[in-house]
Amino acid sequence: MQAHTVHYWELIQKAGQPHSTIRVRNLQTSLVVGRDAWGREGKAQPVLISASVSLREPFQSASNEDAVTGSTVHYGILSKKILDSCKLFSETSEETTPKTLSDLAREIESGLTREQVASSGLTPAPALLPSSIVKLLEIKIMLPKASLLGEGVSLTDLSLYAHSEEGSGSAEKTYVLTLHNLKIPTLIGVNPNERLSKQLVVATIKIDGIYPPASHFYHVLEEIVVKTIEESSFQTLEALAMHVGERIMKYFVCPICRSGIDPRITISLSKPTAVTFADAPVVEITLETNPGLNPTMKPIRRNAINTPQPLFPLQGRLDEWISSNDVIIESPIGLGP
Repeated sequence: MQAHTVHYWELIQKAGQPHSTIRVRNLQTSLVVGRDAWGREGKAQPVLISASVSLREPFQSASNEDAVTGSTVHYGILSKKILDSCKLFSETSEETTPKTLSDLAREIESGLTREQVASSGLTPAPALLPSSIVKLLEIKIMLPKASLLGEGVSLTDLSLYAHSEEGSGSAEKTYVLTLHNLKIPTLIGVNPNERLSKQLVVATIKIDGIYPPASHFYHVLEEIVVKTIEESSFQTLEALAMHVGERIMKYFVCPICRSGIDPRITISLSKPTAVTFADAPVVEITLETNPGLNPTMKPIRRNAINTPQPLFPLQGRLDEWISSNDVIIESPIGLGP
């Protein structure tokens, strides 16, 4: 069954609150997948894989009998199946196309939800997670060493399954690309002392509903975010967040995310040193890239065909590159480049 793509929050709302969930967190392995912190392909790196399985029915018999029964999922077998899928993924050739995070997510999902092909003449092994048992499956793949200034890059694959006694095709799906906790020095703040020196801003960026192939360009997204923040001098986190969102829409979403649904961009910014007796003040905004929902996107979409994509790696300042390439950011909120 072909999956229908929606946004993460809509999928969670449609699934409803889960009553029975089995999770495996941060299963560790090493794979040649995605890009390293310098944007290079074909490099082995550590991978952390988490899976969350929401069951269609409560695991009543398993709790009553205090045993692993058909009403639940054995987390040991779940872990083994994930690692088996990683092994199959590592054995595939990279000669024609690079191995991406979305490819790995699909390999893991297939290994968990579809019948396993058997040798000739033998009956295929049943799926570990058939749609008759599983309602919602979330697979998160984290690359903790794939970011120069952050705590890692992750891709989350969330699937909501239609009930079926025979097949296991997902009815609805979404992908979320996340840059975790980028630590970037910048001039930010309204107080006189804050205008004298740079301080760290911690940024987490989520692209909800990203077209799977576009998630392979997270190194470009990080460069845009880092250079935009470090070159800025805003007084408020709110203004900085909107400025970052506008740059992402113009230089990442429009040139790279050309297919699929219009993604949503969530930007979370914090200043760890701003409040002495708190961990940090945090500002978070979510921006639509659908022009019908966000007027900011209308001029960006109109100019998209003439908008060049920043080089990677970009030597020098991003704002100077924008100026030299005669790219004008049209901003209805008046923030400017």
